[in-house]
Amino acid sequence: MRKLLAVLISTIFLMNLTGCSEAPSRKEYTIATGSKSGAYYSVGEALDKVLKSKYPDVTIKVVETEGSVDNIQMLKEGKVDMALVQSDIAHYAKYGEAMYVGPNNRVSNIQGMATLFPEIVQFIVRRDSFISKLSDLAGKKLAVGGKNSGTRYNVEQILGEEGILNQVTCISIDTKDAINAIEKGEIDGFVFTSAFPNPSIIELAKKVEIDLIAISLDLTQKLVNKHAFYIPATVQPKAYKGQDTEMNALEIGALLVSGPSLSDEDQYILTKALFEKPESLGEYHSRLAHTTKNRLYHQMSIGIGAGAQKAFSENKN
Repeated sequence: MRKLLAVLISTIFLMNLTGCSEAPSRKEYTIATGSKSGAYYSVGEALDKVLKSKYPDVTIKVVETEGSVDNIQMLKEGKVDMALVQSDIAHYAKYGEAMYVGPNNRVSNIQGMATLFPEIVQFIVRRDSFISKLSDLAGKKLAVGGKNSGTRYNVEQILGEEGILNQVTCISIDTKDAINAIEKGEIDGFVFTSAFPNPSIIELAKKVEIDLIAISLDLTQKLVNKHAFYIPATVQPKAYKGQDTEMNALEIGALLVSGPSLSDEDQYILTKALFEKPESLGEYHSRLAHTTKNRLYHQMSIGIGAGAQKAFSENKN
């Protein structure tokens, strides 16, 4: 019955959108991204340029933030119209899990607009720590991000499934501090969920001998079966100095999502304007270079909004 009701509501939304205008209702929209030095911020700037190529007088104002959790809060409070959010964080918020457990913490009124690019859960270790597989992390010091970071939950899920979570000393520091700590030999490794390859890790590998630890196919499948936001991935060799072989990994998606301040009609118009020519997005940002029509709604852990769904349905061929 619930599924039938959801289909009926979606159908009504789509019917209401059929007569909408083909121009945005406003001259400015806001998007929460990340730090200015990170990929999310520059991708936000790229989306503004894409929109301007069709609507020169319309702007997407890019807002610097602390990342996905901060972005969800800004959507919830109506401070921004859209945000770039990791698919696992979006899932937690939508369904009241992890850091969003509790009726007052759940953010159920966010909607997916597009999947922009994949991000890899990366286990980086010092080579002199003699860690070649996940089980070798037992008894080691591992930086896992902040207390409520998405990376920390990735670590808990992966090492928990591996059966060694309680045997690892998990240190709650951000990636910048983790890189400094691993350079000084204060920790054995750190975990960073980000686009691959990551520029900070490329630079780290020039200073310290490091290794990227693979996640076995068996463990990957167990995690994919348990969590809707994980996808099996393979990372190519030579991305980081010393990483000479292809490796199995886990992938999540970097999503463009919208909040209640963006109407279904504007969601439709913006999605259509931003993504009607996905093969050209690489001209605006390298992270968008491999975008395809299918990938735009692939790995959408929270479902696609009615406006975005209509835009994609018109752009299937």
